[in-house]
Amino acid sequence: MMRRRFLGVLAPGLAAILLGCNGGPQDPLVGVGGVRAGMGRIYFYRENKFYDAQIWTAVSLNRRVVGSSAPGSVFYRDVAPGTYLIEARSDELYPDQARTVVVKPGMIVFARIAVVPAYGKSDLQWMGNTFVVQIVDPAVARLQVRQLELTQG
Repeated sequence: MMRRRFLGVLAPGLAAILLGCNGGPQDPLVGVGGVRAGMGRIYFYRENKFYDAQIWTAVSLNRRVVGSSAPGSVFYRDVAPGTYLIEARSDELYPDQARTVVVKPGMIVFARIAVVPAYGKSDLQWMGNTFVVQIVDPAVARLQVRQLELTQG
């Protein structure tokens, strides 16, 4: 009798816990809303790699800072149609580390901010962090950002 009473009390709580589990991270892009009419959207994201510099870095469009990127995060900006130079602040220069994109109305661009591990470093001294911008196919990028946290940038 005691066992049955214990299970009767435990079962509803256990069911509530199990129903609350969703089995994985939520897609941060769900509920963001569509691109405003006549505008384009650029998502800036940074995966959380074990070798990533655990710092925020400034992200610029046409040399104007529009936000900051942190490991494991994604943010976006709606932009007017046009040509944009996307850069991430780096302590070291790296070949082709910035990207230029042409954004059209309704277009969505995914720009991954990636760290170049150990670039510019030696055994004797720390030389800073080096970041590059990579434009990623939307189908691939949507899978990658599912694991990330949406921020204001």
